[in-house]
Amino acid sequence: MNNSSAKITMQPSGGFAGKLASFQREKNGVVSIEAALIFPFMILLLLGAIDASYYLTLKRKVTVAASAVVDLTTQETASVSKSVLNNYIEAADAILKPFTSTETKVQIVNYRRSGNEVRQEWTHSRGGCGGSPPGASASQLNSLTAEDNDILMARVCLSFQPIVGYIAGIGAWQVTETVMQRPRNGLTLNCSNC
Repeated sequence: MNNSSAKITMQPSGGFAGKLASFQREKNGVVSIEAALIFPFMILLLLGAIDASYYLTLKRKVTVAASAVVDLTTQETASVSKSVLNNYIEAADAILKPFTSTETKVQIVNYRRSGNEVRQEWTHSRGGCGGSPPGASASQLNSLTAEDNDILMARVCLSFQPIVGYIAGIGAWQVTETVMQRPRNGLTLNCSNC
């Protein structure tokens, strides 16, 4: 028998307990595993921040476009035509660039009170936002109008598809803004060919 100095290492006993003890001592690859678990959440957080800032910018542009359309329309005197209204819609397109006119929907509606009834006098639109415009309920229009006095409403709608939506399977959101104003150069505003 050889009594040479041989180093004997303690091996864990076999079975599940031995494998668990070996796994606990092993430190290689811990950072890689942690990164693999955290990385998808970090990417979603980054894309979510991009989507949120893009949505806020788009919401502001839609508000400015609706305000510009109704403001330009209310500056007309007595009567307006479809061609003039189309020019105002093109102004909204310029505000909403880089979105194209096929993506942008604009609706202009004139309401007039006659007695206790507020009715839609005329409307002009490109595309359709769908549904009844917010703020166009009878009670709200009653509080905003006076006898033989018009109120004009411009509504701008745009579809927004978030980046995270492609990943999570979320559909496009509708970004909509409605702005109402009274005519500036008279009580009423008619449309000759609407």
